[in-house]
Amino acid sequence: MPNLDDLSPYRRAKLLWRWSFRGLPFVEQLVIDSADRPCRLPAPPPGPPGRALAVPGDDGRHHLVRAGRVLCCDADADAVDVWSHRQRCTWVETGDGPRKWTGGRDDGEIIWGSADTAWTVRPTGPGTDPGTIVRRDRCVAGHYMTLHLWPPPPARTASIRRLRAALVDTIGSDCHLCGHYPGAAVDHDHETGLVRGLLCAMCNRALEECPHAGGCPKADYQLAPPAAGLGLIYPASEEWRPKESTRQRKIEELGFDPFEGLATRRAPG
Repeated sequence: MPNLDDLSPYRRAKLLWRWSFRGLPFVEQLVIDSADRPCRLPAPPPGPPGRALAVPGDDGRHHLVRAGRVLCCDADADAVDVWSHRQRCTWVETGDGPRKWTGGRDDGEIIWGSADTAWTVRPTGPGTDPGTIVRRDRCVAGHYMTLHLWPPPPARTASIRRLRAALVDTIGSDCHLCGHYPGAAVDHDHETGLVRGLLCAMCNRALEECPHAGGCPKADYQLAPPAAGLGLIYPASEEWRPKESTRQRKIEELGFDPFEGLATRRAPG
């Protein structure tokens, strides 16, 4: 029966860090219970395969179209001249008034609000490269997965842009783990700094939650990264570091620092 100590020291520490608020016994049981249940990868996106285009609509937004199918529609997805859209909008009400929910903890009282919105869209011009459309002009109505089908914006720094370009040139622009969505993040080993691959937002978000030592797509990716042979190193100056208050809170929740004694290039995130 696999246990927490079967993971590498860093992966063990990272898993404890992720579930610090549940405590050590929970993480140990998680590893045991997950032994026969490999992690799932994101489902394939809606619509046919092929190159997507961003088509402007009379609602002021660009809509993702692939092989004649409008991917952001919730209904009448194959319509040519009129696209029916439907979207649920949500927000939270706090003492400071309504605002967008961004996650995290909130000690105050939260009231959830939502409304369904429906509208029709007519195309107003030819399709263009989706990567040239800024986020505020992208329609993601109807399908959550459509959000991840849009190419990521350019990286903030030249060093990350060079890493991304090298990965795209040698391995491809789609996620190097699931293969379904555009690669949005340059993934790297936080112990060594070695770049592992290009991941979509969904795979990148949940990769290190994997509780398996092997025999799982996410575990196997980390054991044998697709980009390992390129020898690319992620710049330490670009790594995110948590707030000291967050670090102390997690240590208090666990009762110990899971990264103590590990030679990591950065504070855990």
